[in-house]
Amino acid sequence: MNKDVIYIEPEQDITDILANIKASKHKIIALVPPKKAGVLRSAVNFKLIAKTAKQNEKTVVLITADESLRRLAGSVAMPIAKSLQSKPQLPSTEDAEEFGEEDDTIEEPEAPKPKAVPVAQAVKVTPKKPATPVEDDIIEGEPEPEEEKPKTKNEKNLAKMKGAKIPNIKKYRKFIIIGAAALVVIIVFSLWANLIAPYAKISVKVHTTAQNFTEKVTFVEDESKADAKAGIFFLEKKTVTKKAEGDFEATGEVDKGTKASGTVTITLPAGKPLKDKKTISIPKDATFTINGKIYVVTEGKSIPIQQVSPGNYNEYWVFCSNSSLDPCSKNAITSGSIPVVAKENGDSYNVAAATSGISSSVSIPGEYTVSSTAMTGGSSKIVKVVSKEDVEGASSKLITGNESNEARDELKSELGDEYILLGNMDQGDPKITTSPNLNEEVGDNVTPKIIKEVTYTMYAVNREQVKTYITEVVSANLGDDTQEIYDTGIDKAFFEAFQNSKDDSSAKLKTTTKTGPRVTDEMIREKALGKKTGEVQSLLKSIKGVSEVKVNTSYFFVTTVPDDTNKVEINIENEE
Repeated sequence: MNKDVIYIEPEQDITDILANIKASKHKIIALVPPKKAGVLRSAVNFKLIAKTAKQNEKTVVLITADESLRRLAGSVAMPIAKSLQSKPQLPSTEDAEEFGEEDDTIEEPEAPKPKAVPVAQAVKVTPKKPATPVEDDIIEGEPEPEEEKPKTKNEKNLAKMKGAKIPNIKKYRKFIIIGAAALVVIIVFSLWANLIAPYAKISVKVHTTAQNFTEKVTFVEDESKADAKAGIFFLEKKTVTKKAEGDFEATGEVDKGTKASGTVTITLPAGKPLKDKKTISIPKDATFTINGKIYVVTEGKSIPIQQVSPGNYNEYWVFCSNSSLDPCSKNAITSGSIPVVAKENGDSYNVAAATSGISSSVSIPGEYTVSSTAMTGGSSKIVKVVSKEDVEGASSKLITGNESNEARDELKSELGDEYILLGNMDQGDPKITTSPNLNEEVGDNVTPKIIKEVTYTMYAVNREQVKTYITEVVSANLGDDTQEIYDTGIDKAFFEAFQNSKDDSSAKLKTTTKTGPRVTDEMIREKALGKKTGEVQSLLKSIKGVSEVKVNTSYFFVTTVPDDTNKVEINIENEE
């Protein structure tokens, strides 16, 4: 059967012992006195203990080998035992009478009572001739000097009664009031000392072991596929765009005039039949050079060559101007006209018709002749435009070096401490726009503007996901219920060798964890509540891995840890 053990300290008084008996949670209480316990040398105190136990339906067993204490216990029929392991027995009451039959209550000292005055009894006296009384010479309670004779017993008692002094109660009123006030103070102090003042702080140091943690983990961008316990984390992606803008000066010039145009004709003179030739193809963008100016073919053309039939020229292929065979003859002149336009603007491309000196980017057989019409319509108009050099120069002036730092701080602030960052911040290619656009004309009194936008990207993982994974891995490696995790290292966790690609999105998770003996607040409360400070220290130090135990109470007279959990503070510290 469970029992409570109450160790009596030498400085404790009877009120402490009675309070501990009332606060006990068990029906059986073992009362262990020290070698010198003055509080238990009184039969009255033993009766108070027995009475309190009876009122609270508890049995108190005195643990002692002291014969005098055993006889006192016998006076109130209190069970005794020589040790906590011995079987209790009821002592003999033979010696109880020598300690007196004192009352069960402790009475306060009373003021001295006046002695009883005996009642005067009538005595028969033979009348004598009265002497002349002298009032000033008569002493009350004494016989007249003239009549000296032996006094009877009643006369002596009457004389004593007349000479006795009655105590003055008013004289002791001050002491009574002071005593009553002192009693109230003692009662209030006792209640405060036993119910309000007790408070304890238990500090326990446990030895922990640090271990390096390194595991490869993977990342997914679909949150539904994440599994923190398996090391598959949802990859958070945060972006921010930094924009810079400014003005610049346009220095480019272009000719916004018109281009000259005309046609080029390829001719097969009469009497120049061709063998094994069916067509001549002039593709679009082919060029002709006329008088040193380059003209570009705007429309590709294939010039057909048909076989003349019937006739005497079956062995020849001739250049025909159309698909009909009838006009084609040995002496026919056939040709094809091709539209061209000047490569650049300007009136310098307006040249006269030419019949010779024309070259082409397409190989033309020597049997043919090439001629052109006059090239007309070319004009010049030089205007200011935004050039590529202008844009590059203006863009370089917008780079201040602070955009990336501002972007990093902004992304970190947005993610907060709830996330662990992966790798470095990615910087996208700058997007540059100008107004007017590149190669566009800049009007009069117009200041060109440039805008540069750069997008920065940062990846992160929720810290709680990482903590869940670390706890899962370390717990699986402990393999012992007596050990537990004291620090997952989540505050120092980081990712190394981060790769973010379609085929492999992974990194190495690194930190330092701490493990040690399983010591919890609940365990400490179970072993400490209601027990003496020394006993609490002994119980907790017996746990493997506990290196130090301190029990601090609110006042020097508080030697027991309170039963109220709200009055017990527990602090567990890790010691590497």
